[in-house]
Order: sequence, then structure tokens, then C-alpha cells
Amino acid sequence: MSYQALARKYRPQTFSDLTGQEHITRTLSHALDRQKLHHAYLFSGIRGTGKTTTARILAKGLNCRQGITSQPCLQCPSCLEIAAGNSIDVLEIDAASNTGVENVRDVIINNIAMSPARDRHKVFVIDEVHMLSTSAFNALLKTLEEPPPHVVFIMATTELHKVPDTILSRCQQFEFRQIPTEQIFQRLREIAGIEGINIDDPALREVSRAGAGSLRDAQSAFDQVIAFSGAEITGDDVAAALGMVPAATLGLFAEAIANQESPKMLALVEDVYSRGYDLRNFTRELMAYMRHMLFVKSGIDSSEVLGVADIEIDKLKQLAEHFSEEDLIRCFHLLANTEKEIKDSPHPRFQLEIGLVKLAHHMRLRSLDELIERLIALESRGPGMANNPGNPGNPGNPANQVKPREIEEANPIPIAMPEPKREAEQTSAEPASHGNEITAILNELQRLNRPLVQTALEDAQIEYRNGVLIATFTQENVLMRRVADSTSLFREIGEKLFGQPIRIEVRTSGQAVEQVIDDAEMKRRQLHERAMKNPAARLLIEQTKGEIVWVKEKL
Repeated sequence: MSYQALARKYRPQTFSDLTGQEHITRTLSHALDRQKLHHAYLFSGIRGTGKTTTARILAKGLNCRQGITSQPCLQCPSCLEIAAGNSIDVLEIDAASNTGVENVRDVIINNIAMSPARDRHKVFVIDEVHMLSTSAFNALLKTLEEPPPHVVFIMATTELHKVPDTILSRCQQFEFRQIPTEQIFQRLREIAGIEGINIDDPALREVSRAGAGSLRDAQSAFDQVIAFSGAEITGDDVAAALGMVPAATLGLFAEAIANQESPKMLALVEDVYSRGYDLRNFTRELMAYMRHMLFVKSGIDSSEVLGVADIEIDKLKQLAEHFSEEDLIRCFHLLANTEKEIKDSPHPRFQLEIGLVKLAHHMRLRSLDELIERLIALESRGPGMANNPGNPGNPGNPANQVKPREIEEANPIPIAMPEPKREAEQTSAEPASHGNEITAILNELQRLNRPLVQTALEDAQIEYRNGVLIATFTQENVLMRRVADSTSLFREIGEKLFGQPIRIEVRTSGQAVEQVIDDAEMKRRQLHERAMKNPAARLLIEQTKGEIVWVKEKL
């Protein structure tokens, strides 16, 4: 006898044999036992989850010689013929190859009035029903709405959104879920025992993972591994036969990313490449692994949701401790970009290596919100606290991530301002006096720990005349507005230092040019200015010699 594929050999014959669709089998079993049957059913879900198999079981329950039952005998001619797919009263139609209205008219409409040849019901099973043309759906519609009492329609589709609403409204709908990896593993373990296949649990879990929620796909993968290795199967055999990167290897990559170990990552890429894995597929699997860690980090650790075996959850939790949610999101987006670059590159390995090294460097970054919070906290402290190295948030603390700038803000270096122009030697005393007043003002800003105003004044030429502080900028920008918005601050400084308030006057050295701009451009400029006011953004610009090219408003 020729070899029979596992997916066919172990195809479920009763509702109790179905794996992972208990919500459907329970509903249909009760409907059969209580004889509360509908004339049209629609099964939807991904491939290999049991839609057509369930249709056959339902047909057997309707036509079994014992009567309408949820537990067909599997021995009568009707049950045997339906299981073999050659029952004259159960017509299975592939809509993918019979899309036209003529097919629907010839196979269904012209035969629907005829009584069953032998069985109780005439059952039409339409697979991939979404492939029917619009005219075919229209021809089917009336028949589907009011069929003869002996007719039952069972339709299956992998793309529910393509089925017209007029068809959906006339059917009882059942959505087949992805089968959890753990349940696929248990079923494959039963099959391995029956077939006498010796395979350890880690290797069999990799086969289960290859199914991606489809038991049929997992069984086909198991067939492929058996053909490759025979009755003795190891984890290396599974990896070689299926071209899959083991979950343990993905975990090693995640550890190397978390620890910023570029040499280790490059060595792992060499191993993956030497084993012949498809690098683009590997990148997708690593993206999925990052997605699993993000879910676990968010508190979702259900194996059904993640699509991984229960034993892998603990490992994911351990690795997720090394990442923040922002880290994982950045990693996911970088891997997505790397996957696209691999697709279009003549050197996919190079793109993968560069992409992974970028991931390691990204782990050193801190979010803009975090940096802003730290700088705001620093600015809100008094001078005494700012200089206290024991303070956890103080720049003197080694744990602080933005040490250079925070230290500079905690102990600002006096800003070197342009010297007043000396028109004659005899007027030197007056500029010196004004310079002393400016120095006093800057020292007071330092004492008040107002680094943002100090930073704004760095780009201006400052003069002080008769209670007026004049700040002249080369052009109008957000720094100029920062100074202009600090009138109350300078009023207080003047009353303290000179016994009268200081009036701030902001100027530009050139003539401002008026421009007519639309609302979108105005909003873009406003967002850019707000970003430039953030001390963390200025810090990043100064240290990286970069510039802000795009700003997205946080919702």
C-alpha cells in the first residue's frame, strides 16, 4: 500500500477528534442532537484549521444511517463515502476553479430541486467561496435564502471580507481560530507515538511552530522531516529539513541585542548563514520573537495569543526584562526596515549584519520623554540639590544617562558674550560697567538654575542700558522667543540686583520678511519650535551635530 500523508491519514472523523475548535464543535454538536439546524453555514479562518473537515463531519451527522446525530457511526455507507469525498448526495465544489455563474447554475441551481439519491439531506460544500464571481453570488443568493428543506449549504473561506454581506446575512457564521502551538504539539506527539517516530520534545515543538497555527501545515512539515531523517529525528534534522531557525537561536540573538554585543551577533549571523537559512525569513522570525517579548512585557503571556509553546513563555519573560517597551518597538521597526533592505539587496548578509549592529547601538539610546523629564527635574531643583552628588537624579550620579550636559547645567560655564564695541578709549569705563551688570545677570540666571534661558542667550549679542537688557539675534528663531517670553524672570532679577525691574528687549539684526503660509506649514513650524525648546532635543543636536528634520505630535 502506498504511503498516505499524515494530514490525510489522521484527518479527524468526529467532532471529538478536532483540535483547537471546541467553541465550534460544541455548538454544532448541540444543534445536531437537538435537531435545531440551519440551512446555510459559513466557516471562515486560516488554512489548515479544519473548515472542510468540519463540513464533512457535519454532513455525516446529517446523513448517518443512525439518524441525525453528533456522533456518526463511521461505518455506514453514507459515513464512509462522505469521509472518502465521493458521496453522491454530498457535493464538494471548489469555487476557486468554478468561479462563474454557469458553474453555479449547472452544479447547484439545476440540481437543488432533486431529492437526495439515498441520504436524508443533499449537502453542498463550497470551498473557497470568496472566489465566486459577483454574478455567481447573485445567482446563488435566492437559492441560498430559501432552499428546499432537504438542502444544506456549508461554505468555507479563508478571506471572509471578500464574501458579500448579502451572503453573510443568510448564513450561520463560525470563525475557526489558529490552533495553539501547544495543542499542535500534543497532537503531533500522539501521531509520533502511533507511527513509531523517535523525536525529542524540543525538536517536535519546532515542527509545531512551523505550522503557524495550522495543524495541517504542521503535519505536512512533520512528513517532510520524516522523509529527511527517518524514524530517528533530532533538532538539527528539523532545522535542516524545514530551514527554520530554532527558538533557542532567536533567544541568543535577543540576548546579544540586549547586551549590545555586536561581535556575538555577527558570529551568530555567520552560523545562521553557514547553515543555509533564508536570511529574509530569519529576519521575519526575529521580528516575531520581538513581538512576543513586547506582548510579554505588556503582561500578555497566553500561549494561545502568542502562538508559542507554554515552555517558551518563561524564556521570553526573562529576556523581556532587559528591554523596555520602547526598545522592543524600535527593534521591531529596525528589523522591518532591514527585511525590506534584504529583499532588494544583492548582498543580503551585509544588510542583515548592518541592521543587527544598528539594533545594538539603539539599545544605548534613551527616549526623548525620559531625557526631558530628567532635565526638567534638574532645572526644578535648587542649586544646593543640583550640586549634591548623592542625589540619584543629580548629574554627579554615575547612573545618570545624560551626564555631560547635566553636569554643564548644574555647574554652568559662564557664557562668553561679545564685548561691547569701544568707540574711543575714554569710553572704556562705561562698557566695563555694563559688562559687570551683564555678568551679574548671567550669574543670577546660573544661581536660579535656568539653563534654557542661558542657552537662548548664547546666540545673541547682549547690551544693558538704563534698566533695559537688549538681546540682538541674527535672525528670528525660537531662541529669540524663549528670551522674549521670560519678562517676569528678568523683572525679578532686576529688582533683586539693581532695585528696579529689568525690561527685556529682543531684536533681530536683519529685517524680518513676512511670508504667507498655510495652516499645515504653520503647525509644522510650531511643532519644530516646541521641539527646539526641549533641552533634551538641544542636547542631542549639540552632541550629534545633527538637526531636527521632522516632528510628530504626541497624541
